[in-house]
Amino acid sequence: MTILKGNQKIVWSIVITLLLFLSLIPDSRKMLFEDHLFKVVDSTANHYVEEGLVRAAAAFATARTFNAIVSVFQESQLQLEPGGVGVSLALGAALDPANDLVERFSWIMLVSLTSLGIQKLLIEITPFVSIQILLTLSLVILLAGLWSPRSMRQNVIQIGRVLLFSALLIRFAVPAIAYLNQQIYVAFLEEQHNQSIQALGQTVTDLEKHQITDLGDSSAGTQPRESADYEGWWDSLKAKVSDTVDQGKRTLDIASRLDAVKQAALKIIDRIIDLIVVFVISTIVLPLLFLWGIIKFGSLVINRGIHLFPTNQKHE
Repeated sequence: MTILKGNQKIVWSIVITLLLFLSLIPDSRKMLFEDHLFKVVDSTANHYVEEGLVRAAAAFATARTFNAIVSVFQESQLQLEPGGVGVSLALGAALDPANDLVERFSWIMLVSLTSLGIQKLLIEITPFVSIQILLTLSLVILLAGLWSPRSMRQNVIQIGRVLLFSALLIRFAVPAIAYLNQQIYVAFLEEQHNQSIQALGQTVTDLEKHQITDLGDSSAGTQPRESADYEGWWDSLKAKVSDTVDQGKRTLDIASRLDAVKQAALKIIDRIIDLIVVFVISTIVLPLLFLWGIIKFGSLVINRGIHLFPTNQKHE
């Protein structure tokens, strides 16, 4: 074990006191711990998180738009039933899987937005927590440990070491997580995200073109025309035949357009699954994995010992 002599203790005490003094004065603290390098790290991390928030918010809005359009279709099915086409029930059954998946996707996006919001908040508060609280507390404990009785010295200094290392780790942990997450997203997930968002937006646009409100009531214009007294039976027959033909054409048009709607809704499932994978990995799995890795690294360093300065003293 290292022998701590009286002059060494005085030197360490002066160094720690100076650091403590500098960390407590706002101007010197900004100069040491909030200089250009620290600001660049924080602003870069904040930029990455904001990009993630924009992506998640756009995907969430698109999903809710799809959900609203599907609701319009399903609520309008009674308008189609008088036409006798039998497509309203099939439409609801076809749209239900996609609609249920979008509902769950909306919840996942809400969790993703929450995760990104927490990361953004942590980037803003970690400088205060790490420098003004943990660093100051660690320096005070280290100074107290140097002058504490020999029986307590090692334990007190070890606590100070742990707090000092924790302050440094916390200061850069969240920016590091944001940076690593962004690099993995760009390398492996960005292309899949962009393709899925583009396809999802196009599908929503296509569905908006075929809304039930645009199709109108399939029974509209199909009611038998009342024959006036001056109309003969021939005119009445022609009117009925014309109504039947018009209704048939309208039925076929509605059936074809609803078939296109069902196909578009079914195609959207693959894109939603791709987006779920992208956002679960980039906003939930990777941050938690990186956080776990940082905690394990910190535990490993602490357990192995952080010998910044000696703890034992053979000669007082």
